[in-house]
Amino acid sequence: MLKYDIFNQNPYATHMKIVQTIGDNNKVLEVGCSTGQISRRLYKKNCEIIGIELDENASKIASAYCKKLINEDVESIEYLPVPEKYFDYIICSDVLEHLKSPEKVLETLRKYLKDDGRIIVSLPNIAYWKIRFKLLKGSFDYEETGILDKTHLKFFTAKTSKDLLKRTGFEVTNFDIVPKALPYFSEGYLMKIKYKISKIFPNIFATQFIIIGKKIV
Repeated sequence: MLKYDIFNQNPYATHMKIVQTIGDNNKVLEVGCSTGQISRRLYKKNCEIIGIELDENASKIASAYCKKLINEDVESIEYLPVPEKYFDYIICSDVLEHLKSPEKVLETLRKYLKDDGRIIVSLPNIAYWKIRFKLLKGSFDYEETGILDKTHLKFFTAKTSKDLLKRTGFEVTNFDIVPKALPYFSEGYLMKIKYKISKIFPNIFATQFIIIGKKIV
């Protein structure tokens, strides 16, 4: 099983929120699409998808759901094989934190988004309370997955995640959060309460941020 070959069906999680945000018959660019867990669900919505994925094995799987699959490092891409202002949505889900220069990538992608299109970005929250507690103990140990994934190069808070979009020519139109799922209670009343509390204190209780932006034109 490939590392990111997973779709989180929790209604409060990033994957479900992205799929629910994008309607039918849209042109979508998914950056870092892995095996296409999001793309395959948008494919069922009759969306036209172009994917970018560095891992060759993952990209072969994702290509079944994409009109075109670009098997390259997104940081090396200067041009896409489509006209400018082509996409209704650009998805950068759990990818920008892995890059040396996420600003440069967003600036490159921006010209391919329609003037009324939307970019959807999800980023991990380095200020989550458990990370703060680890720091108090003098610990900052990388892990296989999660906020301290050993492949993460950049770290974000609620403010700096919004600032990233603003610096690269986007206006934030929606800011949402992902709370830590409760064991055996991924949805329902208890998760609803936890979500509301996390919305009030995102830097403490959110594990991820979901930011939607539009181009500043």
